[in-house]
Amino acid sequence: MSIKNLVGYQVLDSRGRPTVAVALTTSDGSIHTARVPSGASTGAHEAKELRDTETKFAEKFYGGKSVYQAVENINNIIAPRLKGHRPIPLATDGILVELDHTPDHHLLGANALLAVSLAVAKAAAHTAGLSLARYFQPEGKLLIPMPMVNILSGGAHANRTMDIQDVLVLPNGATSFSEALSWIVAIRELAASKGAKSGAITHLIADEGGLGIAFPTIDNALEFVTNCISEVGLEPGKQVSLAIDVASTQFFDGNKYKLTALNKEFSQEEFVAFISKMVKDHPILSVEDPFAEDDWASWKQFMATAPKNLQVLGDDLFTTNLARLQRGIDEKSANAILIKANQNGLVTSTQKVLTTAQANNFKTVVSARSGETEDSWLADLATGWRTSQIKVGSTHGADRTAKWNRLLELEATENCEFAKPFF
Repeated sequence: MSIKNLVGYQVLDSRGRPTVAVALTTSDGSIHTARVPSGASTGAHEAKELRDTETKFAEKFYGGKSVYQAVENINNIIAPRLKGHRPIPLATDGILVELDHTPDHHLLGANALLAVSLAVAKAAAHTAGLSLARYFQPEGKLLIPMPMVNILSGGAHANRTMDIQDVLVLPNGATSFSEALSWIVAIRELAASKGAKSGAITHLIADEGGLGIAFPTIDNALEFVTNCISEVGLEPGKQVSLAIDVASTQFFDGNKYKLTALNKEFSQEEFVAFISKMVKDHPILSVEDPFAEDDWASWKQFMATAPKNLQVLGDDLFTTNLARLQRGIDEKSANAILIKANQNGLVTSTQKVLTTAQANNFKTVVSARSGETEDSWLADLATGWRTSQIKVGSTHGADRTAKWNRLLELEATENCEFAKPFF
């Protein structure tokens, strides 16, 4: 089986912004498509997607956010090089690195490279007669990851209705993915109902499907979700726990952490104490990006005293970058990493970051982006790579439910087990 044709083209993501898609045709006539996501709160150390702001394709209607140059790079540079080759992910990604040797893939665009890399992985699974999940784990039971799901959204995802980016839930007491999802749906729907009764607008949702309900303090938001867990008949902390995505880089000025809604500034040491108290006062099991992406000292200080059962999760800190992960391992800055394929740019090098983390006892959370597509490949990668958890947003929006529904399908049709509580 070989690559017969490869075509890049522009499509829209869940925010209505352009993104890159690829259609790969193999010699048996089958077509394999892939669309790439895009983030709103992006880390400074991510691989660089190519937008048309500075290219000859820049035009007013997309405000410079079109991806025609990335598409042209696929059609004029990448496709001619790959035609006739077998769809083998490691070999193909090696060719892509030859074509764009820059560490952040800014030459051809990480969005262009990832679309091709994903389509090749899907074609390889088809050639082997396997699902994409099973292709990456040929033997044994597949591990369905635990869902980490947005209930409340703020920060860059919801026009700063809350200083932190998300309050999420982790169904750590569930025994199957389908049970976990049913619990989450009940909590999310109750939260919407309670919010509406209090006068909040709940029919308009944030980028990832969370509720953009404004709260005077972060503690109020955490208490609200905790009460929702209890009111649906589940035990907070035992059956369902809280997770928070602080996204601290968004409000760190290099010296102070400035919380707008709270109208308060914190020194780095004061903010470590602030996060520590929050974790102590609420049934929080996971804290994502509690400190800014280059505030390594605060990460280390927090880890030195954090509860042993707390997941300290780096997203902007690591940006799915092997060198940054290695520093985090060496300095004991965190104990978990968020894995985003488009932060890295290639399927196989993303997997290398993930397996390195797992080999060093880091928990791995495969994540979607705020600008998503209706593709479901993320669910297969998370399952085939045996990740601890998966984070794709809330339970509203086809771009989100496509991933949840694919996990339900895998649980029903493949030989699977559900991820156990992780600490």
